[in-house]
Amino acid sequence: MSPAKIPRPAAELAADAIAVRDSTIPAAYRLPKNTQLPKNVTTVLESSGILSAAELAIVDLDATRLAEAIAARKYSAVEVTTAYVKAASVAQQVTNCLVELFAAEALERAAELDAEFERTGKVTGPFHGVPVSIKDHLDVKGHDSPSGFLDMIGNVAKEDAHMVEILRNAGAVFYCKTTNPQSLMHLETECYLGVTASPWNTDLTAGGSSGGEGALIGMKGSPIGIGTDIGGSVRSPAAACGIYSFKPSVRRLPYGGANIPVGPAGYEGILGTHGPMARGVDDLEKYMRLVASTEPWKRDPTVVSDPPSLDVKPWREVTPKRLRVGILRDDGVVRPVAPIRRALDAAVAKLKASGDFDVVDYAPFRSADNWEIISALYWPDNGKAVYDHIAGTGERVVPLTEWIISQAGGRQRSTEELWQLVARRDAFRSAFAAHWQAAGIDILLTPVGPSPAPAHNTARYWNYTSFWNLVNYPAVVFPTGAHVDPATDAEDGAYSPRNDAEAYVYDCYDAAQSEAAPLCLQTVGYIGYEEETLWATKKIVEAIQK
Repeated sequence: MSPAKIPRPAAELAADAIAVRDSTIPAAYRLPKNTQLPKNVTTVLESSGILSAAELAIVDLDATRLAEAIAARKYSAVEVTTAYVKAASVAQQVTNCLVELFAAEALERAAELDAEFERTGKVTGPFHGVPVSIKDHLDVKGHDSPSGFLDMIGNVAKEDAHMVEILRNAGAVFYCKTTNPQSLMHLETECYLGVTASPWNTDLTAGGSSGGEGALIGMKGSPIGIGTDIGGSVRSPAAACGIYSFKPSVRRLPYGGANIPVGPAGYEGILGTHGPMARGVDDLEKYMRLVASTEPWKRDPTVVSDPPSLDVKPWREVTPKRLRVGILRDDGVVRPVAPIRRALDAAVAKLKASGDFDVVDYAPFRSADNWEIISALYWPDNGKAVYDHIAGTGERVVPLTEWIISQAGGRQRSTEELWQLVARRDAFRSAFAAHWQAAGIDILLTPVGPSPAPAHNTARYWNYTSFWNLVNYPAVVFPTGAHVDPATDAEDGAYSPRNDAEAYVYDCYDAAQSEAAPLCLQTVGYIGYEEETLWATKKIVEAIQK
């Protein structure tokens, strides 16, 4: 008899995966081994000497301006792709944001686009030559989709995800896949590849679960990327890394080709959505316009237009109006810490000073109930699918994996209990819609979380983002341009926390540790009003960033 095959230790499997990933970074773009890195690594791209002055100018452009420059023949697709391969290589080495870099494939695609442009005189589509990064659990043909689990290495995609296909047909160049956490359910990004850090302060999280996208774009290693969001997963990383992101209402974008290995197939108690992560509101709208123009509902019957009274159209044009902006300062459970309060106060002052907005206070609505419902809906199997994947290799259980699963209550629910939860979800949505309409607002301005990017392994308060997943409202995150300043942003210790969740957040926050963390805010619109939400956000950002 042949001896039984002995499984390799998880640590060896992880080390091999890291070595394979690292081997995809071209040798010419590697930092010297003795490089001393500052905590704020956003300066390393320029100081590294890896990118030329012309390439630094390329990666300074947002996706919209980059597409325009390529169409105007200022840059070729090969020049742009080369610049972003270099920038992504540096970003990986300082933030640990990549699962794979596929430079040769990207440059071949870029050369084909250049040749086609030269032959026809026409761009392939609105993203012609624009590099686009992809969150790991989304399928890109010919590439792995481990989705944060060691046992899923080798899960090579045979076809592009629907969203990836749309972008490829529009001329996008795919060149890398970015990290997401074990379980896909953290506001932190940690898996067998290690921890992804914020480029503004590597002692802090890059957010999650699209943390690799956040760190990469925050380092100017990508002009635009695709993330996913079921509890804050494009918004938390945007806030942690100082970029923009958009979570549309569920079913506005197609979701086919997203690997969801953390729950039972067919479960719809709570659903996620794709969302763009980028450098500006124009980029978010460009992405949404592209997807809508392909009429994805003709291929994916789950894609609908909400509310039902609206005609199904590629994209509705918004009629300009004076905006009534609601201000949510405190969700009623955890009051934001000092720098978030400062950023919101400054934003409100600018909106009022502009004279272009009606600014009103907005009362929180049953935040604790919201978390109780959504945290139970996340785990109908009490995490069984997650632990089955972990058992496949014996990999280490990340602490935040255990924590978020524990929020489900520690047991698997019966069919009847799940029905009751979904009924509670629907009743909550109806009650909240009445609350919103009674407030009479067009758009809400709110924190993204109760603190700036938290220290690693401490991100445990989700409700400033997950609230909008339960009610299914579109939400945008944008940077204010301000950052944590230890001289002004320390808590004085006089405030007495109202509950354990608030005490935890205040105990974890330290102004000195959080130095340079970006201060971002969130706008929220009514369900199905993606066009209006982005238009209103653009007006708000223009006023705040003056």
